[in-house]
Amino acid sequence: MEQTIKQAPSIPLSTEVSREEKDRLVRPDLLLRELESEGTEKEISRKHLINKLNSLNFRDHTVHVIFKHKTFPRTITFNALPLPCKDAHLACRWIEPVDLEVLNECYSFHHLYVPKGQQYLEVRPEVLDIAADRIFFGLPETCREISSRKLQRHQCVGITACMLQNGAAYEGSLIDCGAGLFRIAVHVTPPQSYRWIDPNAPVTILFSKENQPLYSGECRIFRHDQGAPTRHFILETIQQQTRRYPPREFRSTRLCLTPPPDAVFRHPLFDKTITLKVYDLSGSGFSVEEDQQGAVLIPGLIIPTLELVFSDGTILPCMAQVVYCRPNESGRTSSVRCGLAVLNMAVADHVRLIGLMHQVADPNAYVCNKVDLDALWDFFFETGFIYPQKYEFIQSNRDKIKATFEKLYHQSPSIATHFVYQHNGRVLAHLSTLRFYESSWMLHHHAAIRSIHNRGGLVVLNMIGRFINESHRLISMQMDYVFCYYRPDNKFPTQVFGGVANHIADPKICSVDTFAYFHLRFGDRAQSDFPAGWCLDIAQEEDLYDLRDFYDAQSGGLMLKGLHLCPERHKCDNVIAAFQEFGLRRERHVLGLRWRDVLAAIVMVNVADVGLNLSDLTNAITIIVVDDQLLTPEIFQSLFYQLSRYYETQEVPVLLYPSQAAHPMGLTTEKSYNLWVYDTQNLDPYFGFLKRLLKSIQH
Repeated sequence: MEQTIKQAPSIPLSTEVSREEKDRLVRPDLLLRELESEGTEKEISRKHLINKLNSLNFRDHTVHVIFKHKTFPRTITFNALPLPCKDAHLACRWIEPVDLEVLNECYSFHHLYVPKGQQYLEVRPEVLDIAADRIFFGLPETCREISSRKLQRHQCVGITACMLQNGAAYEGSLIDCGAGLFRIAVHVTPPQSYRWIDPNAPVTILFSKENQPLYSGECRIFRHDQGAPTRHFILETIQQQTRRYPPREFRSTRLCLTPPPDAVFRHPLFDKTITLKVYDLSGSGFSVEEDQQGAVLIPGLIIPTLELVFSDGTILPCMAQVVYCRPNESGRTSSVRCGLAVLNMAVADHVRLIGLMHQVADPNAYVCNKVDLDALWDFFFETGFIYPQKYEFIQSNRDKIKATFEKLYHQSPSIATHFVYQHNGRVLAHLSTLRFYESSWMLHHHAAIRSIHNRGGLVVLNMIGRFINESHRLISMQMDYVFCYYRPDNKFPTQVFGGVANHIADPKICSVDTFAYFHLRFGDRAQSDFPAGWCLDIAQEEDLYDLRDFYDAQSGGLMLKGLHLCPERHKCDNVIAAFQEFGLRRERHVLGLRWRDVLAAIVMVNVADVGLNLSDLTNAITIIVVDDQLLTPEIFQSLFYQLSRYYETQEVPVLLYPSQAAHPMGLTTEKSYNLWVYDTQNLDPYFGFLKRLLKSIQH
């Protein structure tokens, strides 16, 4: 039975819908029909209803008070906070002011909606009294629980909204969201006009909070009111999938873990804790399943802080974005499968995740484990990775090298990773990486026990490929390029890295450049100043432009990008600070050797802990000769003397490019090194070649 709240005032009132009413109106005649069509008739006792009302009061959550128009088929909804309840009497305080005159004249109370998780309780109480600040009810013996799929709305606070269509932008805020629908309030400032909006065309929506982007996507206008200057729009999402990254042929390997971890986060739009089971997981993303009736994920939604919580208590925080939501009908349970891409994660946490994935796939594959260093040194000697000439250098710096390895392998710094294949504590294969420049990682120390039964060398090569594939897009990883040095007469790296470069045949994706290698012994150099007109000082931006022009004509590859010697990108301050954070030494000086104003060579002085690389290529001088017509053996002697002040040791390796420049300068070279550089934005060709190579080796 419909109930009049209070006696109508004697003065006549207009039945025209007010501005305040318009703001509260739901779609005429739709709300009740949706409820009645749900068909859910679960009965709930007054005792349980009272407990639920007190729970809402404790969390400052509201109930929905529904009034029905006495003449027209429309309803109006008010939000009210339930006050503490202990018997059949309930008081609720209005959240916003209520116009009692209009309400009593035109409307009668119909029912309450009490939120209950993914459902609502529909309550039809007796109205005892109504006032400007609250309403009083007598609760019935029972109420009914109904599905909330179409009705559940999550109130949003502090979310900035921007609606764009055909070049016009309308600013406002997100009011609530749910079931793929957004309700936003936007305003216009002349000369803007709502007439510019085509209600039959899609709009683009941007949501943010405190300048943090949270969502962008296309929506259709479901309905709107006629407000001015503020207007309310209800928008329906269109896209079921968003593309965070370009499509690739070789994607990250997904695994289903038992027991599965949980994805736990505060929903960025309505600040409620959500916990979902992870269906499958990789180092670059994961998928979850949620009940279709209570779905809260939307393609394009960015979750600034999400935690992957594992059964052993491990928690890995990350930043993620929803990339797709697809219905997943299985049996009688209707669910939605949602895929999320990991946008960022701390390096240490991501390495732990990668390590877990490799352990699940192969118990003998380890990533950044605490290696037994005695076993590792035995491995390097057994494989011949440390040969007599190299051991002479290692033996003379033994204590320093041991201290460096202790930091790299037992402190797990964020600038270094290692991949080990071992069985019963015996190391069978090893490969490590080092973030040596701002966004370039060096691959080095690849070795394996040679045995017909041991595929460890290929395993660690595949492990590091997966690591690059799953890590290079993370902001924290800073992995735009990977590079390595190898000797042309070394068969395996020539087959792999040289083979990749030949197969791709595009130096803008993968390039190989050859350096002459020799040692500079400072004790053998007499003091020698530059002749008049020559100078060596910090390289200027113009010098780096000259270097780029020279290199593009000489090679056209990626060497300058990999070594961070480009005019627009040559500083290494952040990676140097990262080394220092872990007590590791790292310096870099980029110098220009000039005759008057003409650049003759660029000199890169790298200073690092001895043994960071066992060939000491990280503690070396790189000289790139730009104009060999200007240089003479005497100029080189003066250059070497000037460089001695950067090093404490009596000798240091030198890498000279182009390699053929060594002979005219009277320099005796010891060997050649190839510098291989790869652009991580184009990984499909690398994995395509590696797949064919591994198949040919196995057969």
